[in-house]
Amino acid sequence: MAKTCDLTFQQRSLFQQGYQRYSPKELKQLEWGLRFTPAACSLIAAYGLVNQMPMLLFAVAGLGIWAFFLPAAHPMDLLYNHVVRHLFGAVKLPENPFQRRLACLSAGLMNIAAGVLFLAGMPIAAYVVGGMLLFLQAIVIFTHFCTLSWMYEGVMRLLGKWQVPVADDHAHALLKDGAVLVDVRSPNEYSRESIEGAVNLPLEEIEQHIEHFTDRVALLFCNSGTRSHIATEKLKGMGFDAVHNLGALGRARSVATALT
Repeated sequence: MAKTCDLTFQQRSLFQQGYQRYSPKELKQLEWGLRFTPAACSLIAAYGLVNQMPMLLFAVAGLGIWAFFLPAAHPMDLLYNHVVRHLFGAVKLPENPFQRRLACLSAGLMNIAAGVLFLAGMPIAAYVVGGMLLFLQAIVIFTHFCTLSWMYEGVMRLLGKWQVPVADDHAHALLKDGAVLVDVRSPNEYSRESIEGAVNLPLEEIEQHIEHFTDRVALLFCNSGTRSHIATEKLKGMGFDAVHNLGALGRARSVATALT
């Protein structure tokens, strides 16, 4: 059987954009709504580009710059949350994480560049810049893959700051002090293979079992480390600071068996 809660490509792309506190089910609910803002901004920018309207390009650039500084106040997000989503019974969009806001800022700067090039009498260069932006935004709209978020992840990985699980020596110390191992995979995955003594609290149900994280330290793991990262971030967002991402099952087993 397939890994029950593994992320699809689109969900992984949203994860990469900074939506790291959301379960696969929650990401699926957000997938279509998160297309609205880039699609709306792209349509406005395309109209301004085709008709050589630098002022319109500056206006749509302002939306992206505004969104960078105000995570929950992108005008198109507000339009979606207060009007559009109700037409379809969709869930409300959350505030934009840093990576998505950075992409908004980048798009705003490219629209400004295209507008300035039009004013400078360089329409071909303006079309090139604007066309590149529309192409990148089309990829985001149809797949949720964001080139800038991908680059951001690459830099963070090089710096050792992207999805870094708890260090081995720290994990060993926590386990010696009584930390509980939490397997956030599905019950089917847990029944096939897990670690002796680990508690199974599936990611999709983690909010229903918060009593397990009160006044105790927890080390979370899954198949690859993605779901345990999501669960850790979700719990930290709920105020539980004594939770740590142990990562993949193989690593978790290695850490646990080192103490026996």
